[in-house]
Amino acid sequence: MVKDVFVSCSVLGGIRSASSDENLLQNLIQTLRRIKDAGYENIEVWMDDRPRKVRHTFQHTIEDYGLNPYSIHLPKFLVAFDDEDFKKSTDVVFPFIQSLGVQVAVFHPPDQVMIDESDEWKTRLDRLLDLAEESDCILTIENVPYLHQVDQFILNLISANGGRPLGVTIDLEFMHINGTDISQIIKDYEDLILNVHFRDSDGSLVDDNGYRKYLVPGCGEVDLLRMVQSLHEGGYDKALTVEVSHRNPSNIIEAKIYADSCLDRLK
Repeated sequence: MVKDVFVSCSVLGGIRSASSDENLLQNLIQTLRRIKDAGYENIEVWMDDRPRKVRHTFQHTIEDYGLNPYSIHLPKFLVAFDDEDFKKSTDVVFPFIQSLGVQVAVFHPPDQVMIDESDEWKTRLDRLLDLAEESDCILTIENVPYLHQVDQFILNLISANGGRPLGVTIDLEFMHINGTDISQIIKDYEDLILNVHFRDSDGSLVDDNGYRKYLVPGCGEVDLLRMVQSLHEGGYDKALTVEVSHRNPSNIIEAKIYADSCLDRLK
C-alpha cells in the first residue's frame, strides 16, 4: 500500500444531526464502534453546539478506540448562520477541534443567492480563518454542486485570502456531478488539496423519492481507481475519506476494501 495516502471514514453517514443530545451521542458511539470494527484508523468527525457532556464523551470514545480524527465536517452552511447561532457553534466547535488535534476543517460555502446578493458571509469566513489559525488547523472549501463554476469560485476565494489557512476538500461525487476532470482539478489546486471525499456517483444526487444518494464506492460511474492514480501522480498524500450511509454496516466495510484495493494498485 502507498505509504502516505490513507483511508479515513466520516461519521456523518452514521448520525442524524437533528437528533436529541442523548440520541446523537448514542449514534456517535455506535458509529465509532462500527468504524473501528471495520478496520479504519482515521476518521472525519462532526460537531455543532452540543453540551459539554456530548463533546467529552465523544472525544473520550475516539481516544478509547485509538482513532485518529484527521478532519472535521463543520455544520453545513455555517457561514450563512445568523450572528447568534454562528457564535454559539464556533464557540463550541473550534475548542473541540483544538482538543482533538484535528488538522482539516471542511466547510460548505453559502448558496448562490447569498453569494450574489451579499458579502456578509465573508465576515464570517474571516472569523473562521482566524479561529482556524488559533486552533492550528486548515479550513477547506468543498466543491459543492449548487454553485455556478464552483471550482473557479474556490480558486478566487483562496486567491483573495492569500496567506490564510485555506485549502480544498475535493468530493469525487460532486466532481462527477459538476462535470470537472480530475486532471484539471489537480492542475488548478495542486497542494491546496488537503482532503478527498471518496464517493461514487451515478449522475444524480437524489433517488426517485427525493432522498439523498450515498453510493458505495465501486457501484457508480466514477472511475475511482483513475481518480486515485491521478491524485497520487499529482503528489497527493493525504486522506481518502469515505462518506457513505452507515445504516447498513457493510457499506463502510465494502468502501474500505475498495479504497484499499485502489491504493494497493499504486504499488
